[in-house]
Amino acid sequence: MSALRRTSLRPLLFGTISFAVLLLAWQLIVDLGLVDGFLVGSPTKVADALVDQVSSGVLFEHMKVSAYELAIGFGIATLLGVVGGVIMGWYDAINDAFDPFVWLGYASPLVALYPVFLLIFGLGAPTVIAIAVLLAVFPILINTRSGVREVDPKLIQAARSFGASDGQLFRKVVLPASMPMVMAGLRLGIGRALVGVVVGEFFVGDRGLGYSVAYYAGLLRTTDMILQVVVIGAIGVLLTQLLSMLERRIDSWRVEVST
Repeated sequence: MSALRRTSLRPLLFGTISFAVLLLAWQLIVDLGLVDGFLVGSPTKVADALVDQVSSGVLFEHMKVSAYELAIGFGIATLLGVVGGVIMGWYDAINDAFDPFVWLGYASPLVALYPVFLLIFGLGAPTVIAIAVLLAVFPILINTRSGVREVDPKLIQAARSFGASDGQLFRKVVLPASMPMVMAGLRLGIGRALVGVVVGEFFVGDRGLGYSVAYYAGLLRTTDMILQVVVIGAIGVLLTQLLSMLERRIDSWRVEVST
């Protein structure tokens, strides 16, 4: 048990040490005058800005807007990606027909389509959500499809031999076996959805963390701008770790079988 706890705490410990070293190096570079503090801020100035924005409520207002857009966009992308991935992974004809479009969407610079969404949805949350969905749906779909297609055929044959229906096969065999790949897609998707929200707010938003980055950059308030970037990064790390914890909980029924 003690060895297991040490193993589970090691990433947190090493990550904390690395982050502390980064902050210390950042502060020293500014204090020694190697880089102009006006351009890059400093940890102490960012901390002061954090206190000011938290006490005034400005930061929480922007976070609430971004959280709403992220939740809607990621939720839609998850639904479309998982359902589409299961269908493409199970039916070869559908996979062959749509595979080029999936990889085209995954590899294309989709952010460049924001003027199209702006014309369709107008300024504000709908366009931001559309961009988030478009960026997040493809990694979720691709990983889900791979998970379905990589299910051990022997498991499917065994379930068929016991008279399992298609619905039972999906629920009892395909979905549990493909869950690690699905969760990997969700971890990738949540990061891309967050990027989509920030980029969308940067271009067409009137509130939110992405909007605040553009706002403070336009006023040359570098420290406040860096604070928004730090908050966005912290949110991304937190959400990714939460999905990793969820994956471990869902996948806890698996055991290693020695042969």
